[in-house]
Amino acid sequence: MVAAALAALALAAKAPPPHRFLAVDRRTHTAVITLIASYDGANNGFNYDGYSRVLMWTVPRGWHIRVVCENRGALRHSCAVVHGAGTTKLAFPHASTPYPTIGLKEGERARFTFRASRDGVFRFACLVYPYSGLYDVLKIVKGGRPSVVDLQAR
Repeated sequence: MVAAALAALALAAKAPPPHRFLAVDRRTHTAVITLIASYDGANNGFNYDGYSRVLMWTVPRGWHIRVVCENRGALRHSCAVVHGAGTTKLAFPHASTPYPTIGLKEGERARFTFRASRDGVFRFACLVYPYSGLYDVLKIVKGGRPSVVDLQAR
């Protein structure tokens, strides 16, 4: 009975608001994005920040993007920016954690920074499990300010 109640609470728990994982420094044109792999049990732990496939990060072209990647799960995970579905090719130079196909161990954290040098739609993805559904969308646009939205909440 207690186990069933705990399971129901876990299912009812919502991921924190996505803006919690974005910091913006307009003076230096830097967006800091925190991606926590296996934040919780959503999508069997294959999630960033408690979301799977539904967050869209938007950053103006020319800005620097600093990614803080942390792994909370027992399985290894990484963070990388790739061209899109079905590819593991980096979209920008240096846009991944070290050894992205090996990943970070539980509790490890890594950072990387790259310049959003061209417009387009890309993915933040785990290259240890590239077909797991563990990804977010990254959109580089002509102007505006950095933002993040939950596409399911629209």
